[in-house]
Amino acid sequence: MEICFVRHGETDWNVEGRLQGHTPTSLNETGICQSRQCAERLAGEAWDLIVSSPLQRSKESADILSSYLAVPWIVSNGFSEIDYGSWNGEKRQNLMGNSSFSKWYSVEIRKIEKRIWGDLDNLSNTFKNKRVIVVTHGLVIQRIEKRFSKNSLTNQGIISNGSFINIKL
Repeated sequence: MEICFVRHGETDWNVEGRLQGHTPTSLNETGICQSRQCAERLAGEAWDLIVSSPLQRSKESADILSSYLAVPWIVSNGFSEIDYGSWNGEKRQNLMGNSSFSKWYSVEIRKIEKRIWGDLDNLSNTFKNKRVIVVTHGLVIQRIEKRFSKNSLTNQGIISNGSFINIKL
């Protein structure tokens, strides 16, 4: 199985450095262009299905990819972003050094990793021998890349909007 993990296109909150979590943010014009450019890069290959996080920005990106690639897409809760709760909308830089946030975040990272590995197992069992695009979020891709890639970008930060990584299982 081959899985292509695509980070959704840019939103205004990405530009502002805000935590989006489960907030229903839409792609901005740049994000729409990024999703189209991503589709163009993936167009030379045959894909069987697109699976999208249930969050608005991912669904919008999946719809653009689906239209361009003529591949159906479905929504799955599997590869969703962390829900930052009361921290949704906060600027990341304002939370640096906040001990309450840091403690909470370290617990949430462990939870999201456990969820990601379970969802990855489900995906690989359900779509064996298929080529699937998963439209998801930077943090999700960062955790996947950290686990699977020898040349991980995780020390350099989160993958850019509209970018992707491929994993073969």
